[in-house]
Amino acid sequence: MEMTPRERFLATAAFEPLDRPFRMEAIGFWHETLARWHGEGLPPEVGDEMAAFMHFGVDLQLPVLLGAHLHPGFDPVYEEKVIEQDERHIVKIDVSGCKVRVLADGSSTIPAFLEAPVKDEADWEGVKWRLDPDTPGRLEPWMVLIETARSVPLPLCIYISGLFGTHRHLLGFTPLMLAYRMQPRLLHAISRHWVDFWKGVLGHIAETKTPDMVLLWEDMCYLNGPMIGPDAFEAFMLPYYRELIAYIEGVLEVPVVGVDSDGRVTKLIPAFVEAGVNFIWPFEVQAGMDVLEVRRQWPRQFVIFGGMDKRALYGDRRDIEAEVKRVVPAMLAAGGYIPAIDHAVPPEVSLDNWLFFLELVRETGGGL
Repeated sequence: MEMTPRERFLATAAFEPLDRPFRMEAIGFWHETLARWHGEGLPPEVGDEMAAFMHFGVDLQLPVLLGAHLHPGFDPVYEEKVIEQDERHIVKIDVSGCKVRVLADGSSTIPAFLEAPVKDEADWEGVKWRLDPDTPGRLEPWMVLIETARSVPLPLCIYISGLFGTHRHLLGFTPLMLAYRMQPRLLHAISRHWVDFWKGVLGHIAETKTPDMVLLWEDMCYLNGPMIGPDAFEAFMLPYYRELIAYIEGVLEVPVVGVDSDGRVTKLIPAFVEAGVNFIWPFEVQAGMDVLEVRRQWPRQFVIFGGMDKRALYGDRRDIEAEVKRVVPAMLAAGGYIPAIDHAVPPEVSLDNWLFFLELVRETGGGL
């Protein structure tokens, strides 16, 4: 019997039998990728990620994006303001209140961080009004999706800024590293507010519809490992993670709580599991993540989403076939797996290779 996308998503999270695997073979598409594909036959009306997901037949969700990688959940956000500009770069204040330098031509890149909105406790007191769960109209832009989730068979997925993500948004990366030693009281004050803030926001959402997933954006690992070690995680993050996730899973009865972190996340997996996380993505192969080994060590504790090397799609069909066969059959047999590459689709991938990859993954997972 054919499942709905919501049923399929929840059954995946519960390691239950499926009619077929949940389809979301990438977490997104670079805009340069879609621009390339328009020259290779992609219809011009497929101009953004949502249109691409629909065009390629993924299992849709209802995504509510409450800041996450863009800002820590501010309402109102900072007004973007250009400070200076030349032919190559723009220096501006972005929506998170950070002073950043970006490429003037709009190319996708990680902004160069120059200055953050919080340097001390006085700055924090001046900023946290933007993180009030009861701000009038905070959820208004998302209420159509939240209300729609009551009547359509799609998973309602809430994307929020995780705790490390919030600390980094507010202080900036290098100042945050120093703050663990020099300003622990500030970090604990932010963390306490983070728990209360998201309890309030998620509680308001649940008054209309209980989410199916809450996903915390962290991006707290580099190529060789995490930006903070397990000891710092235990001191500055774990107590607050436990409290928030206990509320999400226990009080609101949300079945899936996930973490989004690039890089080599291996050393932090035990802490995430201890805190109650049961969904992790994207498992970047170039950072040494091997989902087959992760599943061997953690057979049923969390859903694994991703883990196929996107760089295999740069090559020929033999490269793609080898990567799909390396990962998909064994991971689907183990359960709790959503087949996907290990991040968004970059512009090095041709449309022909992407379509071949989709066909192969879906055939391997039980047909089209």
